[in-house]
Amino acid sequence: MAHHPAVGRVIERIHADVIGGAADTAKEVSQAVREVIDSSPATTGEALAAEVEAAALALFAALPSFAPPLNALHRVMKQVEASRAGGEDLVTLRAHLLETIADFLQFVEDALGRVARCGAELLKDGDTLFMYSMSSTVWRVIKAAHDQGKRLRVIVTESRPANEGLWTVERMIEYGIPVEVSIDAAIGVLVPQSDVVMVGADSVAATGETLCKLGTYPTALVAKAHGVPFYIAADTLKFDTATLLGLPFRVDPIPREDVLDEDEYPEAPVVGPLFDVTPPELVRGIITERGVLNPAAAYTVLQEMPISQTLLDLLPDWAHGKL
Repeated sequence: MAHHPAVGRVIERIHADVIGGAADTAKEVSQAVREVIDSSPATTGEALAAEVEAAALALFAALPSFAPPLNALHRVMKQVEASRAGGEDLVTLRAHLLETIADFLQFVEDALGRVARCGAELLKDGDTLFMYSMSSTVWRVIKAAHDQGKRLRVIVTESRPANEGLWTVERMIEYGIPVEVSIDAAIGVLVPQSDVVMVGADSVAATGETLCKLGTYPTALVAKAHGVPFYIAADTLKFDTATLLGLPFRVDPIPREDVLDEDEYPEAPVVGPLFDVTPPELVRGIITERGVLNPAAAYTVLQEMPISQTLLDLLPDWAHGKL
């Protein structure tokens, strides 16, 4: 089935894993739906609703277990469902959908700013912060603390296999913040030398578990063993509605080509996921736009979020990769 060019472009970027963080994926998904609306030839409200639904479902099927773009699509589809129930005409539906997307994009920006300010308050002048992999949310926290005049030192490891930790090195150099980099195997040595560990997350479950780049779980274990505070920085858009149904995070395996050449050691399969799950008992707090939350608060937050019945019905198949 042919997709709208904007939808096809985002799906390709998702599959190629070139967008970056989960918040950026949510923005691109929302902007693609907005392009569908802006270029729609629909002459009736139902025709536009059908176009938007087709775009949303195509994007939904392509998503990894990233909560922000899923929550963006929940908002769009919930508006489609409400508009259909109310029999809205083309002009009214179009206005409501564009307003929903604009409100979402504004919420993303406002929420990230509030997370940054909240997280910056946890950092003290002279702190050494250990950061695993990359997170645009944590970058904002560090930048906010730096702008307050706090002198920080950042330690990061490479974050194999894609080496996203090097993206953090580039960003810290850009900010003028001292940064040191090492290999992932040095986590057990470097975390105890730090005052705080702060990482991003792709999704937060109703149980308080967090889905993060592979290597985060052992980082949290080392932090716990040495009494180093371990924080997740994630706005509430990263709280995963699928987990309200008890569904597992959807996690892709490590591609063989990320570890071995195509014809190298054909007898040895490459194993392991691209993401791991950090249990809530290892997390001091989740830094959100609402403040620093105990992981146990995730269930309450999720119950308050907009949920589309259309997507809710599809979530079991999506979570098990059947779409």
